Amino acid sequence: MRNRTIIVTLTLAALLFSALPTLAATDLTAALSYLKSQQNADGGFGSGFSPDSSVGSTADVVLAIVAAGGDPATFDQGGNTPLTYLAANASKAATAGDLAKLIMATIAAGENPRRFDGTDPVARLEALIDRSGKIGGETDTFFTHCLAVLALKSAMRPIPKGAVDYIKAAQQENGGWAWDGSTATAPDTNTTAFAVQALIAAGEPATSQAVTKALDYYRSIQNDDGGWPYQNPSAYGTDTDANSTAVTIQALIAAGQDPAAQSWAKTGGNTPFSALAALQNQSGAFRWQAAIADDNLLATVQALPAMARKAFPLATMEVGEATIAAPTTMPQTGGPALNPVLLLLSGLALAGGGYALQRKR
Repeated sequence: MRNRTIIVTLTLAALLFSALPTLAATDLTAALSYLKSQQNADGGFGSGFSPDSSVGSTADVVLAIVAAGGDPATFDQGGNTPLTYLAANASKAATAGDLAKLIMATIAAGENPRRFDGTDPVARLEALIDRSGKIGGETDTFFTHCLAVLALKSAMRPIPKGAVDYIKAAQQENGGWAWDGSTATAPDTNTTAFAVQALIAAGEPATSQAVTKALDYYRSIQNDDGGWPYQNPSAYGTDTDANSTAVTIQALIAAGQDPAAQSWAKTGGNTPFSALAALQNQSGAFRWQAAIADDNLLATVQALPAMARKAFPLATMEVGEATIAAPTTMPQTGGPALNPVLLLLSGLALAGGGYALQRKR
């Protein structure tokens, strides 16, 4: 009788687990090792488009390292680490996007950005807030505005109501957002992901209309393998890519969703997590798409926070008062719209970047 009970119990357990959505099995340690192999001698990292180190790309990598449980100080090239590179080059950060990433990366690493390098990127970012609440200079976009909101949250600084209203007003009817914040440009999964994270960071409830519509947008274009493309429809195809799937996972996590839950499972139990994990190579790096086998630096950087189940900002810190005086006049914002190709080639280069990189090979 006892043996029969054990057999029945094991059979029921097997049936239960077979009904659960597929969980991702990814190797974060191997991914961190791959990132270390891509580090430059100056301690920084390139974007994947250019080998030269930059503040934005290095800050992205610091966020990935910390999210995956690594220590940026162990990424040492003859005494040069990602943090020493950022400290030496922080003054080069001039756009809202680079300043935002620098702030979030230093705080994630346990450093106060106001006292990190003597240039106070928090004060410089706040100087880019115009009277309407929009954040950025002439070369910034709606996308970098969202990054700036996340950075203000990370630094525990006030987020203007106008900054939140600007995000809400840019949402399209289908629930997505476009990189330039206009309704004339098609929405994309990447900008939508950062808009959702920014809204949640600013205190927007996950049950709000804006967030709910964004989740509906994601459901409407999710692929059968559980992942997402940059856009759908798209002239460049709609295959799942690591970048888009990763940032979408972050948006879902920020909104209190479980990307491994049955509610996000597709054909065969495929979930967003399993779709992303399937794109990891033996080297530890992630490929951009399943059909393109090459290791992809940017895809790896963006995959790590998602696979570690971390949304942005990774950490918050009370940074104290400004250490430098802000400009007496606010810089003008809302300059001419950037060409989408140039946006993808920027230091951010979110999901579309993988496509552009592979097209150049």
